[in-house]
Amino acid sequence: MSSSGAPIGPNLPPGEFVDLPERGRLFVRRAAGPPGSPTVMLLHGWTVTADLNWYPAFQPISQRASVVAFDHRGHGEGLPTRRFRFADCASDVLAVADAVGIDRFVCVGYSMGGAIAQLAARSAPDRITGLVLGATSTSFRGRGLRAIRFSLLPVVAAASRLAPVKLRYWGWEQTVFNVIGSNISRWAQTEVLKGDPQAMLDAGTELFNFDSSDWIAELPMPIAQVRTLGDNVVPDYLQQELGDAVSDLGVFSYRGGHASVVTDFDSFWDCLSKALDSVGVPACPDSGSTVAPDPSSSEASR
Repeated sequence: MSSSGAPIGPNLPPGEFVDLPERGRLFVRRAAGPPGSPTVMLLHGWTVTADLNWYPAFQPISQRASVVAFDHRGHGEGLPTRRFRFADCASDVLAVADAVGIDRFVCVGYSMGGAIAQLAARSAPDRITGLVLGATSTSFRGRGLRAIRFSLLPVVAAASRLAPVKLRYWGWEQTVFNVIGSNISRWAQTEVLKGDPQAMLDAGTELFNFDSSDWIAELPMPIAQVRTLGDNVVPDYLQQELGDAVSDLGVFSYRGGHASVVTDFDSFWDCLSKALDSVGVPACPDSGSTVAPDPSSSEASR
């Protein structure tokens, strides 16, 4: 804990608020890479923040590329939103790039961030030069009990709009503390609790409706996938659907749960590093592979 009582998190690169015309102000975190290196935009997963999803990755990626990360709408310090939509989030990716003066860049999306990355690439194939998609798919509904549970999200999201705002936040706090909280640190809890509970439900609805299987193969940029085998959140068969849809996909796999992006970052980084190589973000000859320390024994990213 800090002297102010706030939980202490990991060391993070500096950030600044930038103005996005007709959208608002957004906090953007940046880490400078080697001179002349490409830029990598990191897109985080459902319910978490860019800091929580990517804190171990900032330093090693910045040894080969400049890094930009921000929170999606309704998540963390992201733009406020009345109704969370993937299309708006994909548009935000390009607006952030404009605001910080980046023309062309690689998108790395994890879980929900992978869906947003695919949409951003579809809307601006001339600007996004490569995609790395981690623990994600072309669709998320799945089958059996998973599909049934997902089908309830639009109904729950609609009902939530009728509930008092305080009740929504109380319910979100109970979910974080009682369902997620036993497995994550105080800092991680704080990051998750920054989210707008209605946006979380709307994001679940967007995941339920998302399907890129008909068009992802048309994207012109190189695409690589990091598969988290044994993942209970985005199961193996769903991650395989991405491989089925993209014939020349570069696939890099390791066995780890959905939170292994932080809890087993060494394994994740081994695959991510190779995936970055394959989409045009090679390691610099003199770069190391320093990994940021984990501030807790177990973090959550979904």
